[in-house]
Amino acid sequence: MFQNAIMYTGPQVGLLCSFLGKRVLDGDVDAIKALYRTTWKEHPALIKTITQLQECITSVEIDKDSEEKYCTEFLYYWGMICIGDLSTLISRDLGTANHCFDKIVHRVPKAKARLAFIQLLKSDEPAKSDRNVESIDILRQWAGRGDLFSRIVLAKISFYQFLNERQMDDANLPMRVLRLLEPPCQKGHPVAIRFWNEIIDYSGATMDTASRMSETYIQEHILFDL
Repeated sequence: MFQNAIMYTGPQVGLLCSFLGKRVLDGDVDAIKALYRTTWKEHPALIKTITQLQECITSVEIDKDSEEKYCTEFLYYWGMICIGDLSTLISRDLGTANHCFDKIVHRVPKAKARLAFIQLLKSDEPAKSDRNVESIDILRQWAGRGDLFSRIVLAKISFYQFLNERQMDDANLPMRVLRLLEPPCQKGHPVAIRFWNEIIDYSGATMDTASRMSETYIQEHILFDL
């Protein structure tokens, strides 16, 4: 049922998302995975459900979970939703995301890469400060181990650095960014494909060797990386 929830239309979607939200509040792992898997589609009812859940499943509420209904897998995917990279329509809740990954980092090593990304998002230090460099090194290590999310983050960092430096005459940097994105795009990662298309749209005629990717290539199952 969860897997097909967002295939419905009209009022049915709202009812299904409401039901899904209640199951998520109860700590249902299948429900949180269904929510995570479909967030990129940005259905209004789904985004509304996530916004409401963010008001309920906070770091404070997670700490109050004496019954341990929020298991490791649940915390991982709720943390990934709260990071906000699946949709610009979702408000980043870095405090809750950080709390989720901090609680599971000893059981889920790649949570260290998620914490490194959060640190970079929260940082007000110079780009090349020791702490920021350490966080980027952690992301590089995990990207080298095949972590697609870390590759996408590194691609975004490189591209935004390119924009900040305004190197419009340097077509090589965007190509290096695209090379970082190629593996996750080839596997159908929705965040990678959308970011790829944003780069192509931004670069326009300077990207003669690359073209937009259809979202029909998206494979939602690739999001389940735990």
